[in-house]
Amino acid sequence: MAMAVKKYNPGFLTDEELVASFCVRTNEFESIIECLREDAGGSSIHSLVIGPRGSGKTHLLLRVAAEVRRGEALAGLFPVVFAEESYEVTSCGEFWLECLGRVAEQAPAGERGNLRLTVSDLRTVVDDQALSDRCIGSLLDFADRHQKRLLLLVENLNMLFADMGDPDAGWRLRKTLQTEPRIILLGSATSRFEEIDSPEHALYDLFRVITLRPLNTEECEILWTTVSGKPSTTRAVRPLEILTGGDPRLLTIIARFGAGQSFRELMDNLLDLVDEHTEYFKSHLESLPPQERRVYLALARLWKPATAKEVADQARVDVNICSALLKRLVQRGAVTIEGGTPRRRQYYLTERLYNIYYLLRRGGGTDRLVKALIDFMVCLYSPAELGEIVEETRIPSAGPSSVAERPAAEYRPDRMPADHLILKAISLDQAGRTISEGEFCLLLKHLAADDELRPGSIDALTCIVGRSGPARSLELIQESPVAQLLLPLVTALQQELGQNPQVAKEVQDVAGDVRRQLMELKGRIRAGKPALRGTLTVSNPGSS
Repeated sequence: MAMAVKKYNPGFLTDEELVASFCVRTNEFESIIECLREDAGGSSIHSLVIGPRGSGKTHLLLRVAAEVRRGEALAGLFPVVFAEESYEVTSCGEFWLECLGRVAEQAPAGERGNLRLTVSDLRTVVDDQALSDRCIGSLLDFADRHQKRLLLLVENLNMLFADMGDPDAGWRLRKTLQTEPRIILLGSATSRFEEIDSPEHALYDLFRVITLRPLNTEECEILWTTVSGKPSTTRAVRPLEILTGGDPRLLTIIARFGAGQSFRELMDNLLDLVDEHTEYFKSHLESLPPQERRVYLALARLWKPATAKEVADQARVDVNICSALLKRLVQRGAVTIEGGTPRRRQYYLTERLYNIYYLLRRGGGTDRLVKALIDFMVCLYSPAELGEIVEETRIPSAGPSSVAERPAAEYRPDRMPADHLILKAISLDQAGRTISEGEFCLLLKHLAADDELRPGSIDALTCIVGRSGPARSLELIQESPVAQLLLPLVTALQQELGQNPQVAKEVQDVAGDVRRQLMELKGRIRAGKPALRGTLTVSNPGSS
């Protein structure tokens, strides 16, 4: 059964729904809870969760709040949950006023009236230091009345401090957090920022930092099963991990959309998925200031880890301005640093599916690259039922014989000759042989003519490459018109030969899986076994 999951805002979930739907980030959750249990109150341990947009920060913080509310082991804490965006906070005093306002809404019903009156009265205080002192006093009075420590759960600390006009706000906040054991701060940020990284800034070395990494394949599988209510497999989830970059929010979107569909069906309906969630993707783009948006879209068009110079050229802006804008996009969590050197960093869009969305919507040829990648992934991760291919290809009256030995006349002309060559390559592999170089070139030619990868084509190509070697195979593929359709295979072969092609992260990830498959095939070939597992010689109609 699918769990209740809010696509963009888990704050609308009840505590019971939060607990039931929380299935990944469990190690980080246990770490935070253990830290809160061990924090006896002498001096508070403050924590900061860092991860890009959609990585699960909000869900994690709300899960902690739910655990505090329902767990006896943390009964000495009172969670104060801030809104995901605290737009009105521009000074230290306003931070504590916002905190008191949140307490007024989350306190026991009998106290809310008086606390709301206090908040309303304090909104008239002009002096920020006086506002801070009075708000903190009211907060500590509340903590003492209930004999609890206040656990402040504050989202987007990096943006909050970027918007503050008071240069001393950080130092004043630090003083309170270091000297007042009745207050614990558990915050989040979309990226690391100067306030915590630079010794000259106020929040340096104040937080225990927890970094949210992209979900691995196993975690993606768990999330898919929880959200969709449908069991899945590693092979089915791996391509979705690649397309989303292991982003929990994007994977949740796909899981809700694609429950019950095969990967092939899901990819066929990718444009429907994009259309259904256009509002989400557009809101992300429209929230950026114009100059940042220009740089962001330039990086999306490049669709590869790119340097500031490459982005600047694409966006037609000065490279120094571009570097500053990229830095701001990294702080927002919209862009990630992906390799390079400290002096020549490379950047990539954090939300991979947005890049796919943009290229598909933009057209102009780049959409063909995306569709080619998706076709390749469907063939790689949804292995063909080769017996079905044989039945579709073979003329019903033809007698039983080996696929490799059948003459062309036994095959339907509308499915010739690509399918025949695919089946022949796979069948010959069972005998430890491969098709000729001329037949390999012919297969590449016909795949290019079809402008699509036939079922079983990746199996056939990896068999041929495994037996022919990467150098000559790469040369023949690159000379053929089908090279663009086979970009992950081309990339894998280039990497096998020590080259470093600059391609999209999605292509690199798929190429990594192709290399692992080739490594397994080579091991089987060295052991005198067929490269592919199983026997594909057809002895009866429909068998494989």
